[in-house]
Amino acid sequence: MHRLLAVFLAASPALAQDPSWPAEFNRVVSESAGFCEGEFSLAEGTVTRIDLSGDGMPDWLLDTAGFTCSTTPSLYCGILGCTVYTEIDGAIGMLTLKSWEVVTEQGETFLTAPDQQGQPIRYRWTGTDWEQPD
Repeated sequence: MHRLLAVFLAASPALAQDPSWPAEFNRVVSESAGFCEGEFSLAEGTVTRIDLSGDGMPDWLLDTAGFTCSTTPSLYCGILGCTVYTEIDGAIGMLTLKSWEVVTEQGETFLTAPDQQGQPIRYRWTGTDWEQPD
């Protein structure tokens, strides 16, 4: 499905939506496609279902590292990383990360990412936003 979607995106950024995704993700994808003056596409896995909150239910994650513009390769990510959007129980969260993974330690689930020195940073979902626990 996502490969087919990428082909259609090149022809019409207005088609850069999937009805199963959260509305905010569709807005981000459509807006991002509009910034591209060439062919816009999404890599497989750009939108992922994964348990981010530790409740055993899959949440939504959109990683702009999967956005590609044929005329401007670095359009969607900067020196600090790429924007990662999450949708957990209807609440939208956002982080800028170079890479990420989900880790569960002692019953708590974290989104982890390396800092500028490569050291892992943990982010915990508060129910409304991401925070770095002490």
